[in-house]
This record gives sequence, structure tokens and C-alpha cells, in this order.
Amino acid sequence: MMKKRVFAFGLASVLAAGSLTGYGSTEVKAESASGEKTTLRFAWWGGQERADMTNEAVELFMEKNPDIVVETSFYPWDSYWENLSIASTANNVPDVYQGYIGAGEFQQFMDGGIVEPLDAYVDAGQIDISSISENLVAEGKVNGSLYGLPFGINTRAMLVAPDMYEKANLEIPEKGYESWEALEEDLVKLKEATGKYAAADFVEYEGDVFKYWCRQHGETVYAPEGDSLIGFSKDTFVDFYEMKVRWADEGLIPPYDVSQAENGPEDNTIVKGESAVNIIPASQYANFADAAQKELKMILLPGATTGEATMVPASLHLCMSSKSENKEAAAKLIDFLINDEEANKLMKAERGMPASDKARAAMEPDFNDNQKKVLAITDEAVEYSSANDAPAMEGSSDIQKLIQEYEERIMYKDVTPEEAYEAIAEAAQID
Repeated sequence: MMKKRVFAFGLASVLAAGSLTGYGSTEVKAESASGEKTTLRFAWWGGQERADMTNEAVELFMEKNPDIVVETSFYPWDSYWENLSIASTANNVPDVYQGYIGAGEFQQFMDGGIVEPLDAYVDAGQIDISSISENLVAEGKVNGSLYGLPFGINTRAMLVAPDMYEKANLEIPEKGYESWEALEEDLVKLKEATGKYAAADFVEYEGDVFKYWCRQHGETVYAPEGDSLIGFSKDTFVDFYEMKVRWADEGLIPPYDVSQAENGPEDNTIVKGESAVNIIPASQYANFADAAQKELKMILLPGATTGEATMVPASLHLCMSSKSENKEAAAKLIDFLINDEEANKLMKAERGMPASDKARAAMEPDFNDNQKKVLAITDEAVEYSSANDAPAMEGSSDIQKLIQEYEERIMYKDVTPEEAYEAIAEAAQID
């Protein structure tokens, strides 16, 4: 059984480097005649395009705050968490960094006490949250304290290829599929039209689809309290993975090893014309559409209009290190990135629509077609959404890894979904 405890960070101590410097590290400096300067480090996950836009915003921050120097670094998603863990072993976490309150990957940092509560900076007026909805602010709270502020809002959308639907003589449901069963019926027909797969493998734990599935059943992936770290039942888990295995066996989605080898939108089957359906963060629409070089459309997830399982949460959170020696300057950077209208225009809603209503309103007149599509599906999703799940308890990061491990074993027929559930449920028990 898993005992409730604080988990150790990271990799072997020999890897504990003294800094978090990404494959895209940049020191962006502003000229100042004042002499003494404060240096901040700011890190995030993402690609070069996000880095270019973010660095422009950082340069603007330093123009307006010439006494502060910001050093930036960025990583791909997977190595970001690994390197943040390594930095934490040396008490050298960046002053400001991207996180996700409530996510399994991030829970280890909450458990380790390296995330600074932001309440005092809000109360002092150093961080302005007046233009952010109460629900979004609440997502960044744990046990009543605010640990992260939304760097954007996002929703999951079903991405479909109209040309493939036309080949299969199918209509795209404007409000999304009524159910997963209705989607599966069309996937069988779409497989014939594509000649390969009907859909990319979006039915995976890491893609947040299992979280949506649990919410449709009135459950959660993680329990916010109680004697178990998980909030889903055996039937919910087994039904989800039996569907995934069935789809793989019938060739409706790629084999597990094929989907796991994909690396970014350019490598996705819907972009390569090998499938007709995917589920993506809506903010990534432009990346998929540009890579596919053809029309793609976004619709709501299956069953969205018949309940309130849809989420329009923070796409990620801006967090401060509890070890930072320059917390007031870090608070100033967080406030700027969230609220400054010019900075948000430079970042082009690539992380999702701005969380600040004022920043979003300032940007809307200049939105391009892709941004308008993201805005439209986000607004549509809001109609059928409810608040995001409450943050998980300490220890959920290990359970996340276990679910991922058992998903792989299920797909390779090493265990059945029932056996996987029993193992996960036992490990999730708290003494």
C-alpha cells in the first residue's frame, strides 16, 4: 500500500545540476542607468515558437522594469519535468516557472514545498487578479492557499478532417457526437475512407480524455480527500480501457507503439492523412492546421451537450519558487505576463485565451482566423462546462505514473483492464 508521505524529487543525485537551463536558454537584458539589478530566472515547457513570443514579452517587461534582468529557458514537455526535478534537488528552481496545480506531474513539487503561496502578493496589490474569474483563481488553490495563476484558458476539442468525412459520406456533427458509441460507429466507416486508421490515439490517459470520461460518470481521476488517492470506480476504468483495446484491435486507432512514437503535430496521423479524428488542446489548433496544410475543424467532445463534464480550465499556471530570493520581482513578472495587454498581444494566445478578461478583450479585434476558431470552440465549451476537479492529494504523482505503466501493459495484453484496476486501487490506498 502507498503511505501518505512527501516524495523525494528527481533523478539520482549525481544528476542534480546547479541550474535549470533548457535547450533554449536565453538571457534577455535591458539597459539601465540605475546600476544595481535584480536577476530572475523564468522557465516553461514548449517549442521554439512559444519561446520566441514569450521572449518578446519578457523584453517588454524589462523595458518597463529596467532594474530587473530575466534569464529564460524552455524544454519540451517530458524533459521539462525531469529538469525541474533535477533543479529542485539543488534548491535551484527558477524564480518563476510554468506548472499545473492539480496535475500528477506537478504534485511532487507541491509535496516538496517549493511552490510559493501567492496570497500575500495578491493582498498587497502586487499581483492583480481582478480580471480573472473566481473559478479560474480557485483552480490554483490548495487547502485555501493560492499557488498558481492561470497563464491562459483552454479546452479539449475534437479535431476532424472534413475531406475524410466527405470520402466516407458522413456529416460532421456540428455540436459534437451525442455519445462515444455514436463516434465509434463513424470510426468504422472512416477507417474505410482513410485506408489506414480512423483516429489518432487520443484515448489515452495523458491526453486528459480519461479525466473527461471520469467526469461523465460523476467521478474524478484523483480523489481530493479520503482513504484512496483515486476517485474512479472499477467499471469506469475497465469500460474506458476495453474501448481503447477494442479500437486498437479493430485498427480504428494506431497500434500503441506507433502512437507512442509520434513527436508533435507534424508526426500525427491526422496531419499525415492517415486518420480523420483526434482530440487536442484547442490552443494547438493552428499547429495542426498549418502542419496538415488542409482544412481541419474543431467540435465538442462526445456527449458534451448532455452533461457538464466539459472543462475550460487554466491551460497552465504561473508559479513562484518558495526558494526565490527575489519574490517581489517575481510577483511583478507574474502580474505582467497575466495582465499586460501589449505582452499578451505579443504572446498571441498560444497558451490558450488570456485568463484576464481585459487582456483578452484588447486582443480580440486583431485575432486571425485560427485564433477566432479557438475562441469560438472555447466559448461553445463554456456553455456545457463545470468547474475543474479539486486538486489531488499528496502522492498522486506516483499514481499517475502507475496508471501510465498499466495503460502500456494493457495495450500490450500483459494484463487485463480488471487486473490493472485492482493493482492501481491497492497502491492508491492510504493507511
